[in-house]
Amino acid sequence: MSGLGLGLGLGLGGQHVGRAPYGVSFNFSLPVSAEAGKYCRLGTLAGHNDELGAEPWSSEIGQKCRIQQRMRRCVMPDTISDPTNPQKSVAYYLHPLDSTKKADGSEADLTGGDGQVMVEIPKFYQKVVFDGADTMEWWISDRPMAGYTVHPAFQKLIGGVLVEVPYRYIGAYMGVLQDAEDNYLDYYDVDPEAAGYPYVRTIKTERQLQYAATPRLASVKGKLPVAQGTRAEFRGAARLRDGNTDDSTWRLTDWSLWSAVQLLFLVEYATFNSQAALAGDSTGGLSNLASGTWSASVSGSSSTYLPIVPTGGTEKLGNRSGKTLLAKLFGEGRGLPVYTGSANDFWTDAIPCYRGIESPFGNIWQLLDGIILDFATTNRLDAWVSAGSFIDDTPTAAYRKIIDHGGVDNVPASGYLSRIHEGAALDGFYGRAGGASNITGLTDYYYNTSSAGKRVVAVGGISNYGGYAGVFCVIAFSSSGFRHSGIGGRLSL
Repeated sequence: MSGLGLGLGLGLGGQHVGRAPYGVSFNFSLPVSAEAGKYCRLGTLAGHNDELGAEPWSSEIGQKCRIQQRMRRCVMPDTISDPTNPQKSVAYYLHPLDSTKKADGSEADLTGGDGQVMVEIPKFYQKVVFDGADTMEWWISDRPMAGYTVHPAFQKLIGGVLVEVPYRYIGAYMGVLQDAEDNYLDYYDVDPEAAGYPYVRTIKTERQLQYAATPRLASVKGKLPVAQGTRAEFRGAARLRDGNTDDSTWRLTDWSLWSAVQLLFLVEYATFNSQAALAGDSTGGLSNLASGTWSASVSGSSSTYLPIVPTGGTEKLGNRSGKTLLAKLFGEGRGLPVYTGSANDFWTDAIPCYRGIESPFGNIWQLLDGIILDFATTNRLDAWVSAGSFIDDTPTAAYRKIIDHGGVDNVPASGYLSRIHEGAALDGFYGRAGGASNITGLTDYYYNTSSAGKRVVAVGGISNYGGYAGVFCVIAFSSSGFRHSGIGGRLSL
């Protein structure tokens, strides 16, 4: 494909002999027709196209995705001996087909006794090609090649120096609260003595992050994810795992790391529709839980939009992608932190998982660090990203600008995204235009700001968003001081 090659960022340069790259192309045009909305697999995956475009994912395709195949769950202690390569500190890897076991088959501890449950992502290189009109190609390689640059997720500020790292680590689970006494805690408790229990569940203890003393953000199984913290409070809780002050080791998941996960998913599945790919339909994946029946069954909390499902449930997938049906885990409501009260959409929903990353969307929003949004107007955006030393609102020298409005409108009103910022494509998938749906374009919803000002980013969606949710779903209307019971975060390294 001829066209404009986007070559932003730092590359290692030089052509290296190695295995061939692979990727995907997408035509952003709407309405969908013969070429409009078409995906095609590229490089070593090009044999998996037909007259309609990219073939649906299969295990054969998955096995050919060399970078994704190397993603794996592990347990990581708090102390990181070498910040430039945390792999040296891994306590142990988990069994590729069953995360309840170590790689050697012995029993694993996923509850924090041995450390945090993380997913290891190997360094890769990328190339983006845009034809200047409608079609974009995303290529990835596990080797440095001419025309490719290392993905920015693998550049970290360590001691004030930009360092290229061989691996990144993202929490296998949504962030959980660990208190000063080393207890891992549910976000809330339910009062079994309250009237109407279990059909009505009254919240008696809500452990908001903002009120916790020396809280640490954790990635462990079996707890309700923590919420009600600002981005700075989540950032501080992540750093407290080892007491770092500059995000050189433990950190809140950053924009660049999330962009790497998005890209790996897109290339492997040749679709933006993560709900259909991972949860089985375009509205599911912990996204159909908070019905009117559910919200009516909750009282005594800061909001009815709470984390509903505890972490864990996808362990039998191991390092694989897929889903676990909630009905299989919880039967007729037994064991649920909140009882839905009737056989509604809850019983057909599932916990999604991408290559060991549980709940990449749904349940509650996930705050992302390392990005600052500045809206001059509701439709004019400047955006900066950083590789570390994260801060809110005012970008420092550690930040670089990836989007500049230049005096013209460059972001859409709230709606389903149809296009991304082509000039910032090497830094992720920030929306430039709307007009799509939950099955066209990026298939996920973008919530724009309602006024000018500095904003933070959260991704994934919440338990009542249905088709709005997904890996590419973004909310951009919250200030840095905003807290909500439906917004949490995820630990990373």
